[in-house]
Amino acid sequence: MRKRMTRIKPMRWYCAAMAALVLVLAAGCGPAARPASTGEGGTGKQIVVAVASDPALDQLDAGTYGGSIMVHPMVYDSLVEYGDKGSIVPSLAKSWDLSDDGRTYTFHLRSGVVFSDGTPLDAAAVKFSFERWYRDPAYSSLNVATGLQNIKVIDGATIQFTFKEPFYPLLTEMAFARPVRIISPSAVEPFGDPDGRFTKPVGTGAWMVDSYTKDQEAVLVRNPAYWGNAPQLEKIVLKVIPDAQSRVLALQSGAVDISGGEAGTIPFDNLELLRADPQLSVQQAPGTSSHFLIFNENQWMVQDVNVRRAINLAIDTQSIVEQLLGGAGQEAQGLFPLTVPYITERNNRWYGYDLDEARRLLQEAGYTDSDGDGTLEKDGRKLELKLVLQQAEYPEWKPIAEAVQSQLQAVGIQVQLQVLEPNAYYDTLWKSRKYDLILYRTYSDAYNPHAFLLSLFHRTGGTPAVAWSDAQLEALLDQALISTNTGHRQALYDQWFARAKEEAIYAPIYYPDDIFVVNQRVRNFKPGYTTYAPIAWNELQVEY
Repeated sequence: MRKRMTRIKPMRWYCAAMAALVLVLAAGCGPAARPASTGEGGTGKQIVVAVASDPALDQLDAGTYGGSIMVHPMVYDSLVEYGDKGSIVPSLAKSWDLSDDGRTYTFHLRSGVVFSDGTPLDAAAVKFSFERWYRDPAYSSLNVATGLQNIKVIDGATIQFTFKEPFYPLLTEMAFARPVRIISPSAVEPFGDPDGRFTKPVGTGAWMVDSYTKDQEAVLVRNPAYWGNAPQLEKIVLKVIPDAQSRVLALQSGAVDISGGEAGTIPFDNLELLRADPQLSVQQAPGTSSHFLIFNENQWMVQDVNVRRAINLAIDTQSIVEQLLGGAGQEAQGLFPLTVPYITERNNRWYGYDLDEARRLLQEAGYTDSDGDGTLEKDGRKLELKLVLQQAEYPEWKPIAEAVQSQLQAVGIQVQLQVLEPNAYYDTLWKSRKYDLILYRTYSDAYNPHAFLLSLFHRTGGTPAVAWSDAQLEALLDQALISTNTGHRQALYDQWFARAKEEAIYAPIYYPDDIFVVNQRVRNFKPGYTTYAPIAWNELQVEY
């Protein structure tokens, strides 16, 4: 049964958050008592969305990773889009064909589509968009780039992509937020030059960038030339509110209409308070990401599989979800939730919680508490681990790490927590690897499972895998990526997850729900299919 957190409002927290909110309102949200969406003063049908960080719309180049990942799909369309449970649906391409050998995709474009500045969309514009980035080594993690052999314009409405070998996730990667989306040749100088300088965001998407003030707000307006169903709103304002508690207060005051998701996380311990507010609605649904512990294979303490298995068995994931997340998530059963393609009940069974078995495995690994201090040792070395985390993006990680610390101590494993700023955290994860355990999260939606598994558990060139190197796991991934048979791919993924469990190469903890808090005046709120397109923006309506 879901257990909610107790409603707590410390005065120190409240005063600090109120002070931050005053600064936000002074920057343009307006008086706290005034609704964010009003039909007065020429604002039209608009909503205000709180985001935690600057959307950097001056860098919103479709062929780069610059700018807000959430805004890319609002301004730029791709040839195909990601649908429910991994389905691929038409977008700028109305249809496509695949050659018998699985290497050549031919896309047939919609007719009559234009970019927001009136420039026609044709096959040459699609080729231009891809030629701007696909040879760049910076995108070597994308198989759509490294495997692409040739792009051929057949005619104005037909374009062909030929790959070195079959690659089943091609259409999935084509649906990513960036850099695969299509940008107008007019967005660079000189016009249509793949090596030209990006000057402005010009796409075929439902929205256009109207204005942008760094670290304050960005304004998107609907594209009158949009080829699909026109948005119901006229304008979406992205208001930058870095402090999570200030976002909560902005929701309560009506200064913003929507906050949540990865772009504007709402602290779990505020959900009870927000659910009780009659002006607000808490929208909660199972997500597609997972938070888990990575083991550093270079550290001797976790090189023993029995130690890794014991750590998994000693973590009470159910109590973490119920007591620390306020029911805003689910206990992890494996690396990915069932909302991810190729994840099934059969291949998603992990170790469970069993302290006696954890202690037995540690004893089998040769660990004893010879001096009676509560910490196990072997060959004169204490079983002490450093767990690295960050809080800026995931505030819940600190209490979760503290719970893991306490639970592992119960079986004789001492854990030291190290909280880092985001940049230092990611440097530790990807470069220095100065950790024994590190809290991390899977990607989401279209990136799973193949892209995430490749990023952590497969070597890149001569560089070993980031998280864990295993020749069998790499071979299974290689086979899955070139398989043209869905059943065969499923069998390969089943083998991958069975091997991962046998070796206990990670420790799943929880699957966070996707949570948004929405003002009741916003109508027709629907979650999107991906975290980078988290809301069905075009369907939103507002009542005054």
